[in-house]
Amino acid sequence: MEARGRTFWEMEKEAVSYVLKNESVWSHLAVIVTNVTLLEQNERDLDAAYKAQDASDPGGYTDQKNMMLNLFYHKIYKLSCKLSFYGKNVGDKILLNDVNIAESSFNKVTEKEALIQCNTIIKRGNEYLSRTAEYGVTADGLKSLGSELAILEQMKPTIGVITNDHKSATRSIKDIISEARIQLDKLDDAFEGMLDDDDFIDGWFAVRKIKGRHKPKGPITTKPASE
Repeated sequence: MEARGRTFWEMEKEAVSYVLKNESVWSHLAVIVTNVTLLEQNERDLDAAYKAQDASDPGGYTDQKNMMLNLFYHKIYKLSCKLSFYGKNVGDKILLNDVNIAESSFNKVTEKEALIQCNTIIKRGNEYLSRTAEYGVTADGLKSLGSELAILEQMKPTIGVITNDHKSATRSIKDIISEARIQLDKLDDAFEGMLDDDDFIDGWFAVRKIKGRHKPKGPITTKPASE
């Protein structure tokens, strides 16, 4: 449906462009003017719906957040190694219990659990700051990690919300396309029934890609814009 929907959208854009370029053919008929205006609005609605769908695409969001998490986990792991080095040197088993971890452990638990673990390591860094300066632990470094953690915690924790937004946009697109089909069908009848300009009608059905609806008198060509 996705590919067909976008193909339909391209056809609708071409149809709107075609009728607007040939406005002099139908603009004297108020009922057609009204329906062309509705078609224009529908195309704008479809454009907005596709933009909303693209913005809520779960793939891009997931890739970006996973990259941010992995970079953050690596920074936390380096901090844990510094604290672990200190803990082993002084025999602080309580500290080691919290900081002596493998980097891969962050990806073996849920995101929420991993961020709680990261928060614990940052807290231990602050608690032991005065004793670990020579091990490379700094106040600025801990503050920076705390800020990164806050940003990650504020991001949507799972893909579920994004996926729901994406599905809502997709449902909206289907509804808009259904409305467009009705509007285009009305204009098919309007142009063929109320106009006598065969060149314009031939061009319209060529854009619509409907064969056999209107019998052309010659090769099907799109009528150029009126001067």
